[in-house]
Amino acid sequence: MKTTRRLLLAAPALLAGPVRAQAWPDRPIRIIVPYTPGAFNDTLARLVGERMGDAVGQIGVVENRPGASGSLAIAATAQATDHHTIAVANTANLTMNPFLFANTGYDSTRDIAPLCVAARLMNCLVVNSDSGITSLAGLIERVKAGPGTLSYYSSGAGSSPHLAAELFRVKAGLEMVHVPYRGSAPAIADLIGGRVDLGIDNLPNVLPNIQGGRLRALAVTGNARDVALPDVPTFAEAGLADYEVYVWFGFIGSASMPAPVRDRLSAAIIGIVQGAETAEKIRRGGAAVWPQDQGQFAALIRSELTKWDGVIKAAGLKLE
Repeated sequence: MKTTRRLLLAAPALLAGPVRAQAWPDRPIRIIVPYTPGAFNDTLARLVGERMGDAVGQIGVVENRPGASGSLAIAATAQATDHHTIAVANTANLTMNPFLFANTGYDSTRDIAPLCVAARLMNCLVVNSDSGITSLAGLIERVKAGPGTLSYYSSGAGSSPHLAAELFRVKAGLEMVHVPYRGSAPAIADLIGGRVDLGIDNLPNVLPNIQGGRLRALAVTGNARDVALPDVPTFAEAGLADYEVYVWFGFIGSASMPAPVRDRLSAAIIGIVQGAETAEKIRRGGAAVWPQDQGQFAALIRSELTKWDGVIKAAGLKLE
């Protein structure tokens, strides 16, 4: 009788372990953004956060943590052990920063769990509409006629637009002066004002001024033309083969995150961004929904690490 009673008393305790283990999530999902509000990472995080409650039963709370070209946010996510912390990472955070900085605080292939890619956007090569340059070939000819005399802007040293421009410079064999800014807005203002000569920037950043006639688009960096600029060729169509750059945005967790949690988050986020309303908001933001699962995301990171390692070495870049 005593043995039976002990078993009965122990039964709730034996059951409690599996129940507790399965009770994820038991608090809001923290979504860390590596930049200040207004960047596309932030927009995407908030769109997903709005729907997280319906998808997994807990709301998504966005936390902006800028600094060190995004490395602070990614390192914080990699070190998280609560299994309720994720981040929106982009091309630069995971596949450029490791080669630009001596210590990012994380290893992109070891310390993070790639959950899914949600969206991507292309860049656009732009010049001042009054520059007299009307084509990619014309720009290349102008640069080669006066090596080192033309300048190109970026939204910051080591940013994805900076590396996209370096890839262009290396592939076309050009000598130009890099002028880094703190964000795209002041850089575009100086391009319109004639203080810099060209730039390769995220399409949403330059599209209003292209449409307003202040900037001229010479080429887009994707493998097909953008629906917003159907008359603007790709780099390949404009004469520079084997040049393709997308900025992608994916959700990551810590490598310590259990597989069932990873699976649930991955499926939830992909489902959210593929929903008609969210997909339309992403499109209006200048990007396209581009769902890639965990395996595809991991393969993308490996491929992009190889690509940008070569570009950064060829350009001789190193940042502190």
